Amino acid sequence: FYRNEGDNIKVYIRIRPPLKHVQDGINDTVCLEATTNNSVTIFTKPEPKQFSYDFVANMETTQEEVFTTVGKGIIEAFVNGFNGTIFAYGQTGSGKTFTMMGPPGDDGIDTFTHEMRGVIPRCFEYMFSLINREQEKIGDRVEFLATCSFLEIYNEQVYDLISPSTAGLQLRENIKKGVFVDSLAERDVCSAKDAYRVLESGWLNRRVASTSMNRESSRSHAVFTVSLSSKRRVGGMANIKVAKLHLVDLAGSERQKDTNTQDLRLK
Repeated sequence: FYRNEGDNIKVYIRIRPPLKHVQDGINDTVCLEATTNNSVTIFTKPEPKQFSYDFVANMETTQEEVFTTVGKGIIEAFVNGFNGTIFAYGQTGSGKTFTMMGPPGDDGIDTFTHEMRGVIPRCFEYMFSLINREQEKIGDRVEFLATCSFLEIYNEQVYDLISPSTAGLQLRENIKKGVFVDSLAERDVCSAKDAYRVLESGWLNRRVASTSMNRESSRSHAVFTVSLSSKRRVGGMANIKVAKLHLVDLAGSERQKDTNTQDLRLK
């Protein structure tokens, strides 16, 4: 959401290159192409079709460019007290988790510092850089408090990924909080590294399962929420703002016949 653009929802497309294990066996025929920065042509029969979006990231677009376009404005508005959400949607293997998180942490890779780190680590970095800049500029006249929560939705049940248990949590609603998850754990964070540690520990508790399209397919929706409270003192008054940033990695949206999922995985 962008406060100066009517709080509208923006849609971005990212075109993933062929997977390495199938790249050698494909021909040069392409099924879609980024024709401009905001349009995609799909080569259907009898005629190609063109679709327009707010931004189209082609196969050469870097992780940094994706964050600059998708996340930077949302983080700036968030630090100024506006709610925001970034979520990735697509079928299994389309690159959702890579875009949001970065490369897998195998072989000793530190995802948090890797040059191909995703949107979420970069959101943490930029958010705390803006907070530190404000505190250096205004001093003790401004205070920030950041907390994190991490939940997953699996088989229509809500589970806490920070403090995991076998029991699902309940959705509640009241006038003060609106809709909220009862007993969902929160952690105070003071730096990008703190936030990433919370994310990383919870990420290991996600439910994944092998499908024919992806060896480690996320079978649940995961929502990482950062709550930011700021208090600014102006004269004898205190201006308090509270905002929430939701970072979402959805389960694969593919059709069941493409993945050969059955029983619990299908649910």
